[in-house]
Amino acid sequence: MEPIFQIEQLKRIGHFNMDTDHFHDFYEIYYLLSGQRHYYIRNRMYALEAGDLVFINKNHLHRTTGGSSLPHERVLISFDDAYLEPVAPGPGWMNVFGGESFLLRPTAHEQGGIADLLQAMLEEQKDGQLWSTEYTRLLLQQLLITLERIRRAKPALVSPEQSEGQRRVYGIIEYLDTRFAEKLSLDGIAEQFFISATYLCRIFKQTTGFTIIEYLNYVRIREAKVLLTQTDRPITRVAAEAGFESIAHFGRKFKAITGRSPLQYRKQHRG
Repeated sequence: MEPIFQIEQLKRIGHFNMDTDHFHDFYEIYYLLSGQRHYYIRNRMYALEAGDLVFINKNHLHRTTGGSSLPHERVLISFDDAYLEPVAPGPGWMNVFGGESFLLRPTAHEQGGIADLLQAMLEEQKDGQLWSTEYTRLLLQQLLITLERIRRAKPALVSPEQSEGQRRVYGIIEYLDTRFAEKLSLDGIAEQFFISATYLCRIFKQTTGFTIIEYLNYVRIREAKVLLTQTDRPITRVAAEAGFESIAHFGRKFKAITGRSPLQYRKQHRG
């Protein structure tokens, strides 16, 4: 497979909610140039302001939704480990963030440095000058080092939103993350948290952007991907251990989310 790298600057007018695959085998950097957004990332919801930056680690569930109906503009970078291998100082270098996803709120001075690096990468992608790929790799490496320095210098990372309803949803998410392999129902989950199924569905969707069923499917597929690549267990056993009662249902959901069948995914990631 070819290494993954893409950088895109995009301005949207009016209300927009992400409606694409919500976790993947590559990293993303989301930089909000203007406007406001809500970003659900790895079990928490964050309110983004202009100048905020989100780093999304691979296979972490995420979605961005409208903080308001105001226009917003962002830069999005997608890349994988293979893209950075030629400039990586060591095999563990891409674990520089410890497998975390996080939100940074840089100072005005730090924002200027980040914006300069992003603009340089956008220009390299547009112009395609001599050794453009090599130079872009170095710019991305510089950006990652800059982000790690900012992150370590901050006394604390930006905290997620913490309304009463959101705190309840965070508890539900933690419950689903540990019980996904069990046979779960909306009524059973609602009973566990002493709320109605209708209220459960409403506050979960409002907080995360996902329905309960969508979230469960993504968590189960994420677990299945680990089992497919790190064990030799048969596909039927992988499906069962990930929480799917039907191998046919598992195959359909896996392909819908990853674009490949479970067997294709296993072969590709072992090749």
